[in-house]
Amino acid sequence: MSAVQWLARLGQFELRDLDFERVGWWSLRFKTLVALLLVGVLLIVGYGLQLQSPVNQLAQQREVEVALKTEFATKAAQAAGLEAWLMHLSELETAFSDVLKQLPGQAEVPGLLDEVSRIGLTSGLLIEHIQWSPEVLQPFYAELPLKMVLVGGYHELGLFVSSLASLPRIVTLHDFALAPLNETGDGQLRMTLLAKTYRTHDQGLIP
Repeated sequence: MSAVQWLARLGQFELRDLDFERVGWWSLRFKTLVALLLVGVLLIVGYGLQLQSPVNQLAQQREVEVALKTEFATKAAQAAGLEAWLMHLSELETAFSDVLKQLPGQAEVPGLLDEVSRIGLTSGLLIEHIQWSPEVLQPFYAELPLKMVLVGGYHELGLFVSSLASLPRIVTLHDFALAPLNETGDGQLRMTLLAKTYRTHDQGLIP
């Protein structure tokens, strides 16, 4: 049922009475109902033409407001933690500087080889072979590999490894291999390993 039919039935009028050429003959009640109907149509059309766009814009602005508030809260939290982050960054820079100081410079490399040899002899080991291998360049540093073959007892080999770890320069040990020196069962072992120290790219190559 249309709105006109509903209003006509409500006012106990027939649709044929809705004759705009005889408006003057309409009753006051019928004129009122038609006027209300026209006002309703105008409001609906006016809302669609005039109010719908501003309402949509308002909804969009509210969404933007929520996004801006979220962004503000995030940045406020970041700003609150900025001082702590700067302190942490300073600590990292200090730690990095300390690590760089533990990397041997070009002039220190021969001395490092002598130091490793001294530790081996002091630990009671026989050094069968010790020699630098070619440098291995990495993106931010270079590896200086040192191949070693040592002979001695289990405890002497352990003392040697422990002494290397306590050096003021960074030395890491890789590719351990232990084997009995002979079949007499005297406890003598041959240890093959690769020791690596490191340098930054601006510290020069091994001469």
